[in-house]
Amino acid sequence: MADILRLPDEALAMSYIYLNRYKRFLNSSDVSDLLDPYVRDPPESQLTLSLACLSLASKALESPRRLREFLLPAYRLLHLRNNLRGNSLMVSSTQYDALRSTLVQAELLLLRVLGFELRISSPLTYLSRYLQRALGDSIEVSEDYDKWGKEEREEYGVTDFMETGIGKACKAKAVQSCKNFQLANMFPVRAVALGCLHVVMKERGLQGDDGLAIWTDLVSGGKVDIEDITEVIETLQKD
Repeated sequence: MADILRLPDEALAMSYIYLNRYKRFLNSSDVSDLLDPYVRDPPESQLTLSLACLSLASKALESPRRLREFLLPAYRLLHLRNNLRGNSLMVSSTQYDALRSTLVQAELLLLRVLGFELRISSPLTYLSRYLQRALGDSIEVSEDYDKWGKEEREEYGVTDFMETGIGKACKAKAVQSCKNFQLANMFPVRAVALGCLHVVMKERGLQGDDGLAIWTDLVSGGKVDIEDITEVIETLQKD
């Protein structure tokens, strides 16, 4: 859905975090799924919750989409996945009004669970600066491209770190990490971001396991514990 609506990666990552925060709430309380009174079948709760998470995330990151932009393609995709044939969802219909009302209720419930705190830090928040330190500061290069002027960078095709191949790979890894319940709820965001960077750099032969503690202090500025990043790396490699 995020791709269909052309939402930024940050919105998708945030929606995963919301979803895992909701699951944590259910696991820590005796109440049943709060969405049960508003849907007919249990599987619909997860679908509705996923749409609500993505909708709220788009608003939190100032990339809002209308509810119909979520409901119409979601309805179509659900029917295609279940090999069902039927008419498309019509905006001016009782069925659409019912689905829209359910999605609105899901957003309100999710807001309560989140304590109305939508701007939650994600691994993407710290990834850019960590990548800059890991590649730009800790690895010797002959040119400091960040000191080049805008026109010079455009002339020679110098991209931002996050637009390089390793930057895109780190971003994809960070987004996927937000899907993991443990990583989204049990570890500091900085540790998850640094862990994603380490795993990608190791996959590309730019980082080994030796000197992890020193590297962690250097790149994070001493703000990530070695115990945390070690566990994060282990979890990422299992995921």
